[in-house]
Amino acid sequence: MKIYPDPGIKQLQNVQRKQPASPAEKSKGTGKADRVDFSKQLKEMQLQGTSSVNNDLSVDAERQAKIEGIKNQIAGDSYQPDRNKVAESLLKYIVEGK
Repeated sequence: MKIYPDPGIKQLQNVQRKQPASPAEKSKGTGKADRVDFSKQLKEMQLQGTSSVNNDLSVDAERQAKIEGIKNQIAGDSYQPDRNKVAESLLKYIVEGK
């Protein structure tokens, strides 16, 4: 039994692996940098979204401060909840399911 060399194997042995080009090298070849342009409407929407996120963050910060204050009052046994407000909210929950 004779084994003949496969010509494809020699071709594969001669192939060298190429390292992927870095982004800097890719941009050198074209002479142009990548660029993305957004429409005016998208920019406005982004600004509106940013302001609402900032508002949400400020509300969250206020809420966290209020929670911390109540926790401190509970820990110091000085917390006095308004019984009328508690009863009112319980009635709403029981009657209206809210």
